[in-house]
Amino acid sequence: MSKHWLFTILTFCSFSVFANPSPNSLFTAINERLSYMEDVALFKANNQRPIEDIEREKVVINKASESAKASGLNQQSVIGFFTAQISAAKAIQYRYRADLLTEGTARKPRDLTTEVRPELIRLGKTINTEVALFLREGREFRSSDWHTFESTINQEYLTSKDKKKLFNALTQIRLL
Repeated sequence: MSKHWLFTILTFCSFSVFANPSPNSLFTAINERLSYMEDVALFKANNQRPIEDIEREKVVINKASESAKASGLNQQSVIGFFTAQISAAKAIQYRYRADLLTEGTARKPRDLTTEVRPELIRLGKTINTEVALFLREGREFRSSDWHTFESTINQEYLTSKDKKKLFNALTQIRLL
């Protein structure tokens, strides 16, 4: 009898987690995506590539937009958010690369093509899916979520202003 109750309780708790998505897991996915930017900067530095790559940014925005539509999100609102993510990513890369000029590093970056980009794409889809689930529950991102967002996004090279721009873009995402 106690096993039956335990199973029932665990089942209910498992489903209630999916029924009421939390912004925390989304914020963590955003932070994880940004955590790859030092690798990107180091790879680009080691291969004499510029940080800003407008053509690649267009590809990222296009893929994010397609993923957004598949997730049931308004594509234009997601474009604004991913544009803000790209700005944050470039801020991290520029600041990290500036530190490399004075400090250097013996660290080898993860491979951009085989490791980093597949993870960035996966995380982009995860972010879109989690935003869509959150919004479908009738929820919205509120100013009260800001403090959790700011503390979760813990990349060394992001300022509070960078984070605020990203958070504000997140609050603008809408369903189709």
